[in-house]
Amino acid sequence: MDMNINRLIKRIISFFIIISFLSACAQRKEPVVIDDINDLHGLKVGTMLAWECDYLLTGREDMKLYRYDQISDMLMALNYDKIDAIAVDMLLWDLINNASNGLKMIEPPFGRTGYLLYVHPDHRDFVDQYNVFLKEFKKTDTYKDLSERELNFDGTYDAPDIPLTGNGNTYKIAFDISGYPRAFYDTEKDEVTGFDIEVLKHFANEYDYQLDFVPTDFNDAYAGLQNGIYDAIIGYLSDAYKEAVENVGIIVTDVYDEIPLVFACKETTGNIDVDMNSLE
Repeated sequence: MDMNINRLIKRIISFFIIISFLSACAQRKEPVVIDDINDLHGLKVGTMLAWECDYLLTGREDMKLYRYDQISDMLMALNYDKIDAIAVDMLLWDLINNASNGLKMIEPPFGRTGYLLYVHPDHRDFVDQYNVFLKEFKKTDTYKDLSERELNFDGTYDAPDIPLTGNGNTYKIAFDISGYPRAFYDTEKDEVTGFDIEVLKHFANEYDYQLDFVPTDFNDAYAGLQNGIYDAIIGYLSDAYKEAVENVGIIVTDVYDEIPLVFACKETTGNIDVDMNSLE
């Protein structure tokens, strides 16, 4: 009797294993082919939590948005078909694309974002001067060179030598230490640098200001700005959040430059080959 029961139990277990396997096979999703942003209707799209794409795509009913804290987690989800595409700014796409094989960008861009500074409300004059500076700076060969380097960014940022020459008022500028290549701390050269930092250095030299850069994380930078610990913060600050930060009393500068926002997906049905170390 015990032997018959054991056989019955084994048969039942085997039956459910087979049913589960067949069910999984039946539910396996066919590879998604995406050639245009219009193909994303109803698909799953990954984005970085609280980044520009998250902000601009939230509320869209033509796709389901999945948010990630880490780039590696987002790419892993894409690699194993948990999501169908990712939404990133062009600089992040350049970083990912140069560190991986098996991805493609979907044309055309679905939007644009511009970068600026957040400034404490006590420094309205600083903002006004910065905005006046930007209008003239955008006409210069220096700005043209900066824009071309950003447009042709291949994952490697080479900082130009821009010594600070000001002797006047000192402004304490906080930035997220991981904000490569907009604003970051270069450990090899022991200096603060990045595309956004370049513009701010040129501005400070123009108005004879001194700058005290404080590497930190975004949460500390933002809270410190609100509490008056920092005079301004810089790096990956998008105009997408302009209205939200102004509503809490922070003032913002004009946009110094805009870059596209794009979707990307797997180029083939195979795996994505990604050098995660280069994305850290």
